Amino acid sequence: MSFIVTSSILFCYSQTTSSINHDGIDRDFVYYTPSTWNSSQQLPLLIVLHGLTQTGSGVMGITDFNDIAEANNFIVCYPDGINNSWNANMNITVSTADDLGFIEELSAHFQNTLNTDPLKQYLCGFSSGGFMSHKIACESSQCFAAIATVSGNMSDTVDMNCNPAHPTSVLHIHGTADPVVSYSGSPTTGVAVDVTIEKWRMFLACDATPITTDMPNNVLLDFSYPQHIVYQNCSAGSLELIKIIGGGHQWPGIATLIGGLGNINMDFYSPQVIWEFLDGKSCPDASSIEEFNHFEMEISPNPVETTLSIETNTPFESILIYDLRGSILYDLNYESNSFAVDVSSLRSGMYFLGIVKQNRVIQEKFTKH
Repeated sequence: MSFIVTSSILFCYSQTTSSINHDGIDRDFVYYTPSTWNSSQQLPLLIVLHGLTQTGSGVMGITDFNDIAEANNFIVCYPDGINNSWNANMNITVSTADDLGFIEELSAHFQNTLNTDPLKQYLCGFSSGGFMSHKIACESSQCFAAIATVSGNMSDTVDMNCNPAHPTSVLHIHGTADPVVSYSGSPTTGVAVDVTIEKWRMFLACDATPITTDMPNNVLLDFSYPQHIVYQNCSAGSLELIKIIGGGHQWPGIATLIGGLGNINMDFYSPQVIWEFLDGKSCPDASSIEEFNHFEMEISPNPVETTLSIETNTPFESILIYDLRGSILYDLNYESNSFAVDVSSLRSGMYFLGIVKQNRVIQEKFTKH
């Protein structure tokens, strides 16, 4: 059970400190409402999650998301983790708090008190906050339309159990020389960045080969440069990676003396780039979410030799079949709730079947004899 405790100034056009009680613990947060806000507006909500040892107010001061919120008319919130950490099922456990439930409760609080748009909820996190953002996108029953992470990743546990209920667009920013959360993965921090990106690519049903573009390298003395990697033709959401060659455990574009380690890439201002990615992303409306939640699918036979039959309780829009490397072998547009696919030409092995419905992909594995 959760009880709401708010500050004495509930509706204001500035920075406010408040709290809610979740699981018997008062959970603090600070938030900013733009000067144009009024109760009739449904503004987007961005929740920014700090890194390990940091605070919500601290990451607010570092990133200046308040200025971006003022200029772009959205509400931004900076919650505090218990003991300056988040329970993101990381390989080294620091917190056991129900942070998934807390963030879900927090987003509902803003919908109820400031009329935020439930279809335009976004997450952004640095380091531990990035791990938490991936966990929420993988496990939450609520729809967060997009997440953006900096120097964070998926733990082994989250990677193993990731099964998103909703389509979530993902922007991942990570330095190849990050000394804290290794780009190539480690026993303490979890999977490699490429593994995380491939998992989201599979869920979002994007093309296997992305388009890679070198971003401007305007500051040579930061000993790093960024590449923008964009995955094409995603059936659900968007997927982008900004890979900072030589970059450290830092917010790009923010020259801080504390809070990170390694080279700070100064070629772009990451908070602005993050908002440009998040802006406009939206969840499906409530009616389509309800229909999706009651969607049922059966494929047979499994294993299969020649013909794979698909039956669903409501019509779907198209069918994808791809191998374990993510290469799409079949892309069939066929609006129906019953379909048969000739898979006799496939080699023996395991494959994924993806059913596209309302810009989301429901996946099932099958084996070809």
